[in-house]
Amino acid sequence: MKLAQKIALNSSAQTARQLFFAATGIVSVAVAARYLTVDQYGGVLAALVLLSLFSVATDLGISMMTVRAIAREPENAVAIQSSAFWVWTAFVIPTALAIMAVSQVAYPGPEHATTRDSVLVLMATFPLRPWAGVADTRAIAQQRVWVTAVGSIGARALSMLAVVLAALLDLGPLGIAGAFASGYVLESLFSIVLVRPHVRLRLGLDRARIWSLIVAAAPLGMIMVINGLYFRMDAFLLSVLGTDAELAVYGVAYKAFDILLGLPGFVMITLVPELARLDPAEPRFQALVQRAFTGMCFLALPIVGFSLLGREAMVALAGGKYADGGLVLTLIMLSVSCACLQGVFGYTLVAQGKQGVLLRVSAAVLVLNGALNLVAIPLWGDRGAAAVLVVSELLSLSFTLYVYRGIAPLPRVHMPARLLMALAALIAALSVSYLIANALLATLASVVTGLIAYVVALIALRAVPPYVAAPFASAIRIIRPRGAT
Repeated sequence: MKLAQKIALNSSAQTARQLFFAATGIVSVAVAARYLTVDQYGGVLAALVLLSLFSVATDLGISMMTVRAIAREPENAVAIQSSAFWVWTAFVIPTALAIMAVSQVAYPGPEHATTRDSVLVLMATFPLRPWAGVADTRAIAQQRVWVTAVGSIGARALSMLAVVLAALLDLGPLGIAGAFASGYVLESLFSIVLVRPHVRLRLGLDRARIWSLIVAAAPLGMIMVINGLYFRMDAFLLSVLGTDAELAVYGVAYKAFDILLGLPGFVMITLVPELARLDPAEPRFQALVQRAFTGMCFLALPIVGFSLLGREAMVALAGGKYADGGLVLTLIMLSVSCACLQGVFGYTLVAQGKQGVLLRVSAAVLVLNGALNLVAIPLWGDRGAAAVLVVSELLSLSFTLYVYRGIAPLPRVHMPARLLMALAALIAALSVSYLIANALLATLASVVTGLIAYVVALIALRAVPPYVAAPFASAIRIIRPRGAT
């Protein structure tokens, strides 16, 4: 198989995996949130947040450094993989102990028993992590990511089925926690079975190589730690300073952030190699960034409009007991729109080797986010955490724009007045939700009519530049059967 074919296959598989993860995640959340009480779901979610907060400590950049080492020394692949296995083992054991200790300290008393027990259930995947880590790096080094993607899709499908069965069989919050854990366990097992990693289980193997992996991974690990803390700090603080009910509402609403945050990657990933080859002073560089920014604006604006469906969307997703979380979802979707715009400049700066500056930006935003949450959560609970997320994303966008302005001029907003008119058309179309009593049908109808109104308005106002319309026209020509008119 040629390199271009491998890239296309792996990229398609990863895209399919992300879309499938989004779909199964929505279904799993909907089932679990409807089955459990708000407090029970909040207790399980607190355990998930705690594990995700510490999960980065089981990698710390070792994966990428292992892939890099194998690519440079393919003849020593088994020795490198074996060294990485022992590094992962060394990271997993203290991480597991730290999680158990934090769960006892942060969630004391009988009222948090569900969280503590769920933590133990969810840690079932930890013994497999060193093996799965080696399998994943081997798949990347051999350009067989599609294999692990297929395994992940199968694991998530079975996990979603397990959640449904746990609800039908009335297995309670620990049954739901076990269903979630099954997805992580099966994902690791499928990676191990499908890739079949080779590891030499001889303690002390290549101590120098083990140390070199740790040293090489340290800078990347720091970035991963900061990003991991940033995306989970608010939920963790809410689980400690707020109530289980507030965490449950915030967790359901935050699903929108998780799903939509991948949009910048879909737009920018194909541009990064080209941007890396160009100098920021070159007109082509600035033209590419302008096109990416304009395209992202077209994607981010509907998110702003659909944020007004917060209450209807929360009820459609998790049931009437989550109706009061409408404002939380609205604020989180507004933060997503800021994150999408920031992603354009973040990817561009990385392409230009400016990740060190981005690390400082991330660290500053993390500190501000933590400080603001310490004030906002005790006062306003889940709404305070959502409001802080909006402020944090605005600060991240502002800091990133300031850094970007140091290497190239900022792009301009394409036809802002016409874009706002198209957004107004989308918002007006959302009024269809008032005509439908069922929350799910009202949300779906609003999304469809809103998108149609938005696209029609953009076309009628001639607000779409050729370089944005051309890719969609090309895709339609490819999809349309030959001879179709």
